[in-house]
Amino acid sequence: MFCVLTFAFSAPLKADEKKLSFEAQALLIALGYDLGAVDGQFGKKSKNALLMHYASKGNSAKPVLDKAILNDLRVDFFGSDQESQISDWNGNFIVPLEILKKLSQTSRQKIERFCGGNTRWQQEIINKSIKSSIPQKLEGFNSRMDNYSSVNHAEELDLFVLSFSRLATSFIALDNHVDAELALDGLYNWANGDAFLDTVECTVSGRLDDKKCTEWTESTGQDLSSIKDHSTVQMHMMHLSYGYYMGLNRYKENDGRHPVIKKWFEAFYLRNKSPDREPYFGLDHGWYWPAILENQLHGRSSINLVKSIIKQLQREIFEDGSIKNRTTRGNRALWYHHDGMKEIMISLEIARRHGVSIPLSLDAKVKKAGEIFIRGFVDHSYLNRWAKVAHNAIYVEGEQEFKENLNDIPNGNSWFHIYAYRYPNSELTKQLRTLLQFENSNSASKDAMIGFGLGCLYSAASDY
Repeated sequence: MFCVLTFAFSAPLKADEKKLSFEAQALLIALGYDLGAVDGQFGKKSKNALLMHYASKGNSAKPVLDKAILNDLRVDFFGSDQESQISDWNGNFIVPLEILKKLSQTSRQKIERFCGGNTRWQQEIINKSIKSSIPQKLEGFNSRMDNYSSVNHAEELDLFVLSFSRLATSFIALDNHVDAELALDGLYNWANGDAFLDTVECTVSGRLDDKKCTEWTESTGQDLSSIKDHSTVQMHMMHLSYGYYMGLNRYKENDGRHPVIKKWFEAFYLRNKSPDREPYFGLDHGWYWPAILENQLHGRSSINLVKSIIKQLQREIFEDGSIKNRTTRGNRALWYHHDGMKEIMISLEIARRHGVSIPLSLDAKVKKAGEIFIRGFVDHSYLNRWAKVAHNAIYVEGEQEFKENLNDIPNGNSWFHIYAYRYPNSELTKQLRTLLQFENSNSASKDAMIGFGLGCLYSAASDY
């Protein structure tokens, strides 16, 4: 008996129904079919790929795209049904399916080596937050943000996000339900109490209100800046949402805590600045990452956003591997270059997740950019040629303000492990692995700048 191939619907598609076409495209691409980008438009090319795939299995029926067909594609790619975790188009906007497949074939022992470890300290932080009064707002940063210790709730927020990222990773990578329960409870506690929603709102319909909210009204940077208060809270909430939607949203998915948490996140998403026409470094690639996740959750395409990021990277990573207005930051050049690499490497994974190809010329420049960091970390004077430009900075020859140990970087560390995965045969990658004490480190199991230990997934999936 033959089924009728149809992808027409008489009523408007709901968001979950729209996601079927995105996820089916991603799986077909992962199975080797050339569809271009994952744009959700299940047109002639996608339909033919689905027919060809079924024919390759000796099935002459014409499949109708539904959840059952989607599950067949999952089984064909992964070897099992991966719906319960992080393979679907419902929050994982970063990690390509190739990484998830390798993880599914990796021993638990190896995953524990990179993504495991004792979570007792992080559990204590989240438990403490649940027992404490709920912080209603963050207020008091100056424009230079060098008064951190005097800003009420700043440290509390940082510790919560970092601890949450660790517990979320424990569930995402190792299915640890004890840590998942505590992470979910911590989020619910803050969401139910409207935590940080009294922080000043500096946007109106996605536009920054720079009359209401100011920064750098004094050249010293000691002026109080409500923009810094707003953007700090927004970024932390985005990172919590990345970790949540990466997999924690599937833990006890019918639990009544989830709607409260999602409503709380939605309130912050409404306060985000809309992405500018041109992306830029900082603030999660100029607010592009939150917009891409939000599109995914609502069944909308992000291909134009992703392609804009690729164009920006082509322009602002130079042939020698230096990064515009980052590698030239005086005695903070190493830190700014590191921060740029974080956004570069993660944005490229977002592109791969969406089926957007990486130009070979860009890939070569990114490899050089990583080499600049590694060499500059080992020998600060290596950065002099760029740092002496002193863009918005102070230059001291041969000096860089940076950590002495890469394992002491709890935020933004994910790019180290993505880089090592993408450039495994580079001599400098071998040096990077040595610097990370690769065999004995699970420092990548947390990253407050992305909301979960993204880097540990790549190291666990590597062939090293």
